[in-house]
Amino acid sequence: MAEPNDGTALTGLTRDIADRLADFALRTASGDGPDRPHLHHDRLGLANGHPGMALALLCAGRALDDSGLLDGARAVLRSAAAGTAQRPYSGPGLYTGTAGFASVLLAFAEHDERYLPSLRRVADSFGEQVAATRRPAPGTGLPFTAYDVVEGASGQLAAAVRLATVVGAPEGSPLRTAIDELVDYLDAVTAADGQQRFGWLMTPAHYPPAFPWYAERAPHGMYNLGFAHGLPGILGAFTAAAAAGYGGSRVTGKVADLAEWLVLHRTADPDPRAGWAVCLQAEEHTLRPVHDPAEEPSRAAWCYGAPGIGTGLLAAAAVLDDADLRETAIGALRRVLDTDPAYRHVFAPTLCHGHAGMAAVYRRAHAETGVEEFRDMADRSLAAVVGLADPDRPFLVADEPEAGQRVDDPGFLTGAAGTLLALSAAVRPEVADWDELLFLTPARSGERTAAR
Repeated sequence: MAEPNDGTALTGLTRDIADRLADFALRTASGDGPDRPHLHHDRLGLANGHPGMALALLCAGRALDDSGLLDGARAVLRSAAAGTAQRPYSGPGLYTGTAGFASVLLAFAEHDERYLPSLRRVADSFGEQVAATRRPAPGTGLPFTAYDVVEGASGQLAAAVRLATVVGAPEGSPLRTAIDELVDYLDAVTAADGQQRFGWLMTPAHYPPAFPWYAERAPHGMYNLGFAHGLPGILGAFTAAAAAGYGGSRVTGKVADLAEWLVLHRTADPDPRAGWAVCLQAEEHTLRPVHDPAEEPSRAAWCYGAPGIGTGLLAAAAVLDDADLRETAIGALRRVLDTDPAYRHVFAPTLCHGHAGMAAVYRRAHAETGVEEFRDMADRSLAAVVGLADPDRPFLVADEPEAGQRVDDPGFLTGAAGTLLALSAAVRPEVADWDELLFLTPARSGERTAAR
C-alpha cells in the first residue's frame, strides 16, 4: 500500500483510471456495448452512466491539466445529451434522471460559458418535469424513492437550488416553482401526525425486493436513517435551500428541528461505535419510531452512518450558526476514527460506501473545521484506494457491495468515476467542488458564478 502522502502514487492512479475510463466512455458513447458482460453500466443515469463519467473526466482533466481528457469529457457529455434526446429521462431524480444531467451540465458551464444556454434550457425543462411529477402523499407509508437523495425530492431540491444560483429562479419561473413545490412536499414528509408518526415512514409494502434484510430488521415498518435514502438527506436538502435563501424561517426552522431529531436519536454514547443505526423500527401497533440506544450502529460511509450524517449536521450548524451542533457533528465524525476498522465495514475503493467516499467526507470536513485528524483520515482512505487498485480489473478499481464480491462499474456512486473524482480532488483541491453531489460542499448563497 502506498504511503498516505505519496503524491506520485495518487497522481499515477488518477491518470491510469482516467485513461481507462475515457476509453470505455468514448467507445460506449458511440453506441458500442460494454466488451465485458459483467460490467455494471447504465448509459444515461448519473449514478452509473455517461453523465457521471463526463464529470469525472472533466475534473481529472483539470486536476492533471490534460487537454485530451477535457476533450474526452466534452465528447462524452455530448453523447449523453444526444442519448437523452433519443430516450428522455422518465423522472427528475438526481442520480437517475434529469437533475443529475443538469448538475453535470452545470459543472461544465461554470468553466465554459458556451454551455450556459443549454444549461438554462435544461433547467427550465427540469423545473417543468418536477411540477408534472405525481408524488405519493405521506400518511400511510412511502417508498424512499419519493423523498430520498438518489431519486426523490431531496436530491431534486438540492439540484434545483444549485441550478438557481447560476441561472436564476425568479418568481413564476419553472425552476422557482419547482423549488417551492419540493419544499412543500418535504415539509409534509417530515411532519408528524396526531399520533407522532412521520410522513417518511416506509411500510413493508414499499420495501425494495433487493433489500430482503429490511423485513428482518423492521417487520412493521421503518424510518430510514441513511443519508442516501433517509432523513439525513432530507436535512441536507433543506440546508441547501435555507443557505440559498429559499423558504424563509419555515425552512430554517425545519433544519433546526431535523438536526435536533437526529442528534436525539443516536445510538448510545458509551458504545465506541456510537453513531446512528441504519433505521428506527416502527412500533407494531402505532407505527411510531422506536428509538433503542443499544441498537447496533450502521457501517461508516457516506450512504449510511456517521460520516454522511456528521457532514450533514456540520452544514446545518453553519446555516444555523449553532456552535453546539457544530461540536456534535465534529464529535460524530471523530468517533468514527476511534472505531475499530473491522466495525466500520469499509472495504470497497468506491464512493457511496467505500474508501473514496470516506476520503471525500473527511477531506471536506477538514476544510470546514481544520481538525487535523480529519485530514489524516482522508489521506489514509486515499492510501486504501491506491492499495486496492488491481491492474487486471477493467477500471483498476472495482466495487464490493459485499466483502469479496467484485463488480466492475464505471459509474459515479459505486464505480470508477466516483473514485476518480475523489482522487482528482486530492491531486488538485480546487476541483473538489464536485462533492456537492454528495451534499458535502457547504451551500452558501451568492457565491456561485458561471463563466461569462
